[in-house]
Amino acid sequence: MQKSVVFNLDIGNKKPYYSNKKECPFCRRDTLTNILERKNDIIWLMNKYPVLDRTWPTVIIETEKHDDEFTRYDSDKLHDVFSFLFDRWLKTDSSGKFKSVICFRNYGPFSGGSQRHPHSQIMGFKDYDYKLNIDEKNFSGPIINENCDYTLKFSNVPIYGIGEFTVTLNKDGNINNFSDAIQNCAKFLLNDFPINCTSYNIFFYNLEKIHAKIIPIITTNPLHRGYYITNTLSDKNRNIIKKLLLSEKYFGV
Repeated sequence: MQKSVVFNLDIGNKKPYYSNKKECPFCRRDTLTNILERKNDIIWLMNKYPVLDRTWPTVIIETEKHDDEFTRYDSDKLHDVFSFLFDRWLKTDSSGKFKSVICFRNYGPFSGGSQRHPHSQIMGFKDYDYKLNIDEKNFSGPIINENCDYTLKFSNVPIYGIGEFTVTLNKDGNINNFSDAIQNCAKFLLNDFPINCTSYNIFFYNLEKIHAKIIPIITTNPLHRGYYITNTLSDKNRNIIKKLLLSEKYFGV
């Protein structure tokens, strides 16, 4: 089993959490430091609070608009952000500088993120391989929608728990359509998931294929915290969700 990654509490205690627009560090662009790259209003920079030891933590500030959100991006903005994130993540992962590289984004007060301002993260681990914690079965499950670009599934063996979706990029699949599918799943969680959901996580995995996990953060599964026991949905509930996802409101199939 993989060893744990050390969390530096001294640094963690200094981080500002869910600051308002007036205090938001991502809004004060003239004070940002250690910037790696800019594209339009997207800024990639080093994380000011490297709370995990032996990592190379970076943040992508996706927009200058504090109150915007991933599920509300129009197509052009969504595709611009996603192509930037995807490209920098894969280039970092293939650089050979790290044991593994993760890419993820948080939204909502229960997601584990510290800032409301829309952002995502790319983090290189110097001696930790996240892939050893993941199994291909975590990406298996009944198909909700598939085409030449991606396959969307319910998770039969979820990493976290109930309501977990997997979107897998097919070989030579279109990245824009892949990001559209991820956005639709996140929209569904915030607006129509059967259990009230105000927070979600999106995680990306570079395995034999590229996968994305869209996970609702709900307070219904203490067994996962204590025993790694995850919950899945019944066939009846899955069919109800599938019907709604395939309606005009989301995938319009």
